[in-house]
Amino acid sequence: MKRYYVLIVLLIVLPQLLLAQNFADAFRLSYNQIQGTARSAGMGNAFGALGGDFTSISINPAGSAIYQSGEFVITPGYYINKTEQTVGNSIFSDNDQSFALNNVGAIGTFKTTRSEAGIISVNYGVGYNRLANFNSNAFADNANSPQSYLDNIADYANSQYDIDPITIDYLGSVIGDILYQDWPTKLAWENYLIDPATDNGGNQIDGLYRPFLANGVPVDQQRTYSTEGKIDEYVFNVSLNFNHSFYVGATLGLHDISFKKNILYEEFFGSGGDMAYWDDYYMDGSGLNFKIGAIYKPSQNIRLGLAFHSPTFYEIEEESILEMQSTKQQGGSVDAGHNYYNYNFNTPLKVVASGAAVFGKRGLISADVEYMDYASMRFRKGGNGSDNFNDLNSDMGDVFESTVNVRLGAEYKLTNLFTVRAGYERYGNPFKNTLEQQTTLTDGVSVFSGGFGYTVNAFSVNLAYTNTIASTSQGNPQPNYYQVPTDTNNHNILMTLGFRF
Repeated sequence: MKRYYVLIVLLIVLPQLLLAQNFADAFRLSYNQIQGTARSAGMGNAFGALGGDFTSISINPAGSAIYQSGEFVITPGYYINKTEQTVGNSIFSDNDQSFALNNVGAIGTFKTTRSEAGIISVNYGVGYNRLANFNSNAFADNANSPQSYLDNIADYANSQYDIDPITIDYLGSVIGDILYQDWPTKLAWENYLIDPATDNGGNQIDGLYRPFLANGVPVDQQRTYSTEGKIDEYVFNVSLNFNHSFYVGATLGLHDISFKKNILYEEFFGSGGDMAYWDDYYMDGSGLNFKIGAIYKPSQNIRLGLAFHSPTFYEIEEESILEMQSTKQQGGSVDAGHNYYNYNFNTPLKVVASGAAVFGKRGLISADVEYMDYASMRFRKGGNGSDNFNDLNSDMGDVFESTVNVRLGAEYKLTNLFTVRAGYERYGNPFKNTLEQQTTLTDGVSVFSGGFGYTVNAFSVNLAYTNTIASTSQGNPQPNYYQVPTDTNNHNILMTLGFRF
């Protein structure tokens, strides 16, 4: 049993603590599911060849060149997250709800003196589109477990004995002088939750520890997990309309990311008392990318699009806070550990090929196919430039692979004023395997959408509903939570108000 505990510690606890930056962070920074206008969302965001919608300039920058007049749009939204986790034989559900401003933007157009030859117009776009929403809540519990997290902490400390002993003097240091991977051991020690082992004579063995709980004492476990945050892309776009048949454009994208994760793990001891362990993580950063694209109309009914997105070059600051409290603690509260770090990160480049068929003024269908190679993601310049993450980057190709994402959309005008829409999106799973120590996708992500629009004169109102379905496996160091199957079902209701000028 001891060898089993040590194996779990080495495969799960140690990698998670040694790498403040990990593969889950890389995926979070690189995965985008655009949430711009209601018209685009209702059609599965398949706008790479269509243009004529503000969201399109984050997909294919030539999309703004389709406009023949200016437009201002604003899109508030209502977001509902539902999460189901399976622990043991029980399923636990939780949810989160929030309002958001998914999009604000303006398109302007400058007509040239030419009517049907050469450059017809020079257009521009300024605003932002939301690319990701991280809000979620999850809760699960497990009763009468014979295994405590304290067993894992003690076994981790003991596994270091022959390499670099975790001595009593070392654990007596302030937490700022303790290595980050040893913080759970330090916190458990300060809370009197682990004790030195003793020999047959009752003498303490320095560097060897045991949990205060006797073997087999049952514990009730609870784990609460919540995330908040978003990625917004502020766009500055310019495009050209050639002869109403060929359109080119470029977009400068400025990304703003904020993410926080709060985990509370609690144990209630069958012998009396309890402990609580907080694992909080905060990320803030900004990024820059560049997009170029073109749309070609070989006929009035067919549109073809092609766009290239450079990697997004991020600068990230993060903070990790670990804290533990227990009724066994005898001298008041225990200081939490704070770890700060900064680094750069480069997402994969992206290529988007698109096509659309337009049926007069009544309807259309469209499709985007998007290629990304997640193995090309790279961490850079960690700790003010002292760490280039060679080991982590060299493993990207072993963990990730390329994916093809597909977006499909359709629109039909029931009357000159009223339009209905439907869409579907499928984002591939880039993980080659489920990682034991981190949260990973276990399947691709599906998005179903629908909506309608009403336009009268220069004013329009569009409504859309999207349903995003994803499955993940959450890797955690606590027993009975090592790999938690997690299903998310996110609902988004969007309303876009538009005014053409």
